[in-house]
Amino acid sequence: MNEILKKYINSYENLKPHSIHNLINCLHNNFIFIDPFNKVEGKENFEVFLEKMFSKIKNPKFKIKLTLEKKNQILIKWNFKCQAFKNNIDFDGVSEVIIKNNKVLKHIDYWDSGKNIYGRLPILGFIFRKIHK
Repeated sequence: MNEILKKYINSYENLKPHSIHNLINCLHNNFIFIDPFNKVEGKENFEVFLEKMFSKIKNPKFKIKLTLEKKNQILIKWNFKCQAFKNNIDFDGVSEVIIKNNKVLKHIDYWDSGKNIYGRLPILGFIFRKIHK
């Protein structure tokens, strides 16, 4: 496994407010992060994004389950747990990670926002839960 990838995965699995800098140190200056709700460009903006995440949800925890590498492109299967919306949230997803010049250039998350987030909301949740049965 690529050394920067080892550091990146370790930083995610041990991510806490005081350790955000470990993750940021793995990033390319032109880093891009995309998930179902966000597109963040630049490692400084991503640092702010992570700080906001810690202020909005409790006890976020990533567990890496599998990594597949092909040159500078990596697929990572993960589990995410946290407390939000007065619920314990627990779901799996996959990330596509691109490495350039021994830094993480791009991180794109793929996960089901309807089932895992919208499905937990009071009114909309009823509709999304019916769809995902």
